[in-house]
Amino acid sequence: MVKSANVIGSKALIALSLVLVAALALPVVSCAPKAPEEAAPVVNVRIHSQMPVGHYVTESVDLFIKEAEARSRGSLKFTHYPAMQLYTDIAVAGVLSDGGVEMAQVQGLYFVGKVSEVAGGLLPGFYNDQDHYFRAAYDTDHGGGFVDKILEPAFEKKANVKVLSFLGYSINLCTLTNKSVRKVEDYKGLKIRSLGKSASVLLQALGAAPVVMSASDVYMALQRGTIEGVFSGLTSFYERKWYESAKYVQNYYTGSANFSLAANLDFWNKLTTSQKKAIMEAALIAEIYSIDKALTGDDEARKALIAAGVEVYDFPRSEVQKVNELARPPLIKMVNEDLGTDVGGQIVKMLEDTLDAKTTWQNCCKQHNKRLLDTLK
Repeated sequence: MVKSANVIGSKALIALSLVLVAALALPVVSCAPKAPEEAAPVVNVRIHSQMPVGHYVTESVDLFIKEAEARSRGSLKFTHYPAMQLYTDIAVAGVLSDGGVEMAQVQGLYFVGKVSEVAGGLLPGFYNDQDHYFRAAYDTDHGGGFVDKILEPAFEKKANVKVLSFLGYSINLCTLTNKSVRKVEDYKGLKIRSLGKSASVLLQALGAAPVVMSASDVYMALQRGTIEGVFSGLTSFYERKWYESAKYVQNYYTGSANFSLAANLDFWNKLTTSQKKAIMEAALIAEIYSIDKALTGDDEARKALIAAGVEVYDFPRSEVQKVNELARPPLIKMVNEDLGTDVGGQIVKMLEDTLDAKTTWQNCCKQHNKRLLDTLK
């Protein structure tokens, strides 16, 4: 019996030894801690903006830079060129497409030669208010989403540009003239600086003669009488001192005026996932900050203009109705001719479907940013 026990014990020891040898033979990496990811190389980013230093849009770009650099843990290093230091607001659209700068705060309407779809992003005479504008742009849950479904893909394909967010500029675009305008008929024949194709269609429908020129040329043009008015936002009327040569503002809701925060697509595609994420998250922060500032900025600019002797005239509802009735048919014709009846019909349907929804502009922005971040997964 003792011999049998010794035999059994020996066999057990041999089996245990074999198990230990097999375990030790396994690759060491299977139980070693995962090596940390290699740090992303520092990427230098030139970002161009067009509003004056001190304007809240310029401040929004600075906020974006601060957040993006921090969130990238120093792997993104920005150099900011504000106040059109390098290029005019019109020229920078082409520069961004060609990679002359990596990022920019741009006026999307100046891409209309390359991206005809951009004209569908501002259709004066269709929007109910600020929230409605953003629902049509972003709110895919209620039938909107012009930016996601139409604009962003078109910019990437046709302009080599990645659109990231809006930057709030003016809650409302309206006109500043050197003559009193109290009714639609008073616009007849006035030469007014426009802001893209859809604004030109609106002005023509009102009887005015639209003129396209850079914002940097408007002050002298008003002073010399080359133009008799300008279609823009209250903050620009005041900050750019255009009111010094034109003392009459006609205020009625035509849609929110926003810039785009955008990147050259070739530059964008070379970034790491973590760098893209940092930029996207920073873009939302800058977007909400800029729109909040635009809301208060319009009120402050209105008060400042009045204090400077400018007449700010709120069009009565009857005149606003005339504006809408005159503007809508040619604008629908424009989008149908430029984009085709399928896309044009989609845009008009988005405006109609989102009219009575309740989503606020803030939630629309957050929804859009979440969809951008989801593309990185």
